[in-house]
Amino acid sequence: AEGAARSWRGLASTAAALALLASALVLVAGRAGRAAIAGRAADGFAAEFLGLASDAGDATAPYAADEAPCGMALQGSACYGAVVWAMTDGISKHPEWYPGLSETSLYEDFQRHLSTDKKNNQKNKCPRPCEKPGCKTAKPGTACWDNVQWIMTKGLADHPEWFKGLHASSPVEDFQDHVHATNATACPTTACNPQPFAQVSLFCWMVVRRQGYELPLVKAQAAAKAGIFACDDYALVSDKDLGVKGATTLLIASTSVGGYTRDGTSPNAPIFVDAWDKIREDGRFLQHSWIVKTDPDAVLIPARLKKKLVPDSQPEDPYPTPWKASPSAGVWVTNCDKMANWGAGWGDGWPMMYGAVEIFSREAISNYFSNIDVCKSALPWQGMGEDAFMGSCLRKLKAGELFMKQGDGACAGGMCTDPNYQAFHPRKDIGSWMECWGQANR
Repeated sequence: AEGAARSWRGLASTAAALALLASALVLVAGRAGRAAIAGRAADGFAAEFLGLASDAGDATAPYAADEAPCGMALQGSACYGAVVWAMTDGISKHPEWYPGLSETSLYEDFQRHLSTDKKNNQKNKCPRPCEKPGCKTAKPGTACWDNVQWIMTKGLADHPEWFKGLHASSPVEDFQDHVHATNATACPTTACNPQPFAQVSLFCWMVVRRQGYELPLVKAQAAAKAGIFACDDYALVSDKDLGVKGATTLLIASTSVGGYTRDGTSPNAPIFVDAWDKIREDGRFLQHSWIVKTDPDAVLIPARLKKKLVPDSQPEDPYPTPWKASPSAGVWVTNCDKMANWGAGWGDGWPMMYGAVEIFSREAISNYFSNIDVCKSALPWQGMGEDAFMGSCLRKLKAGELFMKQGDGACAGGMCTDPNYQAFHPRKDIGSWMECWGQANR
């Protein structure tokens, strides 16, 4: 396989040649009507050849619906905006408009539906997605998925010469196609079309101590389907089964810790290293795009957080890292910038991720799991707070960062009526927790 840049130059040159050939045919034809059709055909054919959606006027007008150039609508096109709206707002507000589709349907399924909607397609001009017979994109938990994730998080960085033509920003489907081509036993099929947009889904969890206020508070949250119980999936971690209806309890040896770190926080990193290991063994986190760890006294608003994590809606980070993170390294969310009070920016551990609400992309957690020994060797983890350890570890692994301040009293606080926050802390009794939940959801 040749390098990515050479491949794309070759594709672009070939597409340009196709367009010139179509133009030459126009000159031979010599008739204005046929010239217009041939010109539009050239644009559409070049776009199809490059795997791009043509968004130029009525480029597909000369073709019958089943003969129009196919392709995925990419970011920046009218079709892309229409598909994303249908996936995020349309399907929830007007499911009757999308027969056979659900909130878990793929981008290309929504695009295919819009491409057949003649009325709306006059404006959005959605092409039909190209078909890949026999394709099947690997799902989490399969051998193919494991191979692909290893290449993306470790193999490519350690042995780039093994994966010519792939780079850190290549879509996961390209990695699967590479594995299929070199080891069809590991990946029996090629991947289906890369999806330009995917729904945000949350896997949420918390460590719960059986003694004290935490268990009654968590049971009240579960009964109300509030907090983490409003996420797409969730789990609890404790030293014994908690008996919370509808929630799996993952078991660790202990939830107790004594002493303080030099910053006056609990040195609870060992507890949460064990807890994260149980999340890895459970495996359900792989089915979701973001993983959220909360404390029992944190009021998480999942629906609000989902909207904030949509790729086109993510806030610009006011504290950018000094490195350009690889997409395979993942992203985690910092939430406290006290250093701004003394005029400092990124550095010396700031901004921090305060542990009441911790938000990680699936890729970031996969990066952590693949390289946990690196972090343990480099950091005094057994005497650290878990949030400080996770933040330091992911910075060592050069993960990307977002900054999203929350209504956390341990940092700067925030009112439950403030729509700019996606979580609030602390609310340790059932009454104040539910009151905050109600205020945030009005």
